[in-house]
Amino acid sequence: MNFGLIGCGAIARFHADAIGLTEGAVLAGVADARQEAAQSFAETYQIRAYPSVEDLLSSPDIDAVCICTPSGLHAPLAIQAAEHGKHMVVEKPMALTVASAEEITAACEKNHVTAAIVSQLRFSPDVQCVRSLVQSGEMGQIISANLEMKYFRSDEYYAASNWRGTWKMDGGGALMNQGIHGVDIMSFIMGGVRSVSGQIKTLAKKIEVEDTAVAALEFCNGALGTLTASVATAPGYPRTLTISSTRGTLVLEEQHIRSCDIEGISLPQQRAQPHNYGSSNPTDIPVEGHVQQIKDFIAAVREGRDPFVSLAEGKKAIEIIEGIYTSSRTGKKVFLGEK
Repeated sequence: MNFGLIGCGAIARFHADAIGLTEGAVLAGVADARQEAAQSFAETYQIRAYPSVEDLLSSPDIDAVCICTPSGLHAPLAIQAAEHGKHMVVEKPMALTVASAEEITAACEKNHVTAAIVSQLRFSPDVQCVRSLVQSGEMGQIISANLEMKYFRSDEYYAASNWRGTWKMDGGGALMNQGIHGVDIMSFIMGGVRSVSGQIKTLAKKIEVEDTAVAALEFCNGALGTLTASVATAPGYPRTLTISSTRGTLVLEEQHIRSCDIEGISLPQQRAQPHNYGSSNPTDIPVEGHVQQIKDFIAAVREGRDPFVSLAEGKKAIEIIEGIYTSSRTGKKVFLGEK
C-alpha cells in the first residue's frame, strides 16, 4: 500500500517511520502548504514532494494518506481525501467538533473508503489487559476512575506555531490537544461515559484555549470518575489512570501497569519507562504504537473491516471533551449522546 503524508510537522516523522517499519507499506510522497518543508522532508525520506495536497490526492500512485496537519485542517482534508477515493489515517483529534466528525464519517461511507483515527495507546498490551479486567468483571464492581494529566508546555512551544493554542485551529488545549489520548483510554477501558460536569480555565498561558481543566464523570457502567488536565504544571509528569473496584485498585502510568493490588489477580508489574512520554516534550513518545496502528489499518482495508480505532471510536473522545467544554460554558451537567 502506497502512502502519502499530508503535512510534515512534528508528528509526520512518526507516521513516516511507522510506515517504513511496516511490511507491505511504502511511503511514496508528501505534500504540505509550505513547499520548502515538503521538499526537505521528501529529501530526508527519499520520496516525492507533491506541489500541492490536490496533486497528491489526485495521484494514482497514492493508495492511502496520513493526515498530519494542524488539528483544524483534519476534517476538511479527510473529507477531501474521501472524495478522491483515498483510504486514510487521521491524527488525533479527527475533528474539532462532533458535528465535523460526523461529516467525515458521511464522506467516507459515501465514497467507500476506510479511515482509522490515531489512538496508538489502545494497542498497548497493558491497556488492553486493564480493559479486559474491567469489562470481564474480574475486578468486581468498578467504583471509580481518576485520570491525572499534569503536563507542561513552554511559551516557546506555543510561539513556534501560530495555530497552537487557538480555538479555530487547535480546537482546545489541555483536553483537545494534549489530553485527548488520556480521555480516549479512560473511556475505552471503562466502556464509555454517560455524563460530564466540568470547568476549564486559562490560568497561566497566553493562549485562547484552556491550559487547565477539571471534570466529574459518570460512566456507562455506573462508576464515577474525575479528570484533571493541564499544560501549565511544571515540570510535567506522566499521565496516570487509577481504577478502583470492590476487589482492589490498579494504576496505569502512561501505557504501562504501574501497580496492581487486586484480590486474586497477579500481574507482572513494571514501572513506566524512564522517559516521560510527552508530558514535558510532545515528541518524546515511542513509535511502536503508530506501527501497530498502520499494520491494523492496512489489514482493515484488505479485509474490508473497520480498523481497531474506527471513525465511531475516534468520535467518542471528542464527544466527551466537547461535553466538558459545554458544561464549563453553561454551568450544567451534559449528558452525552443528547442533541
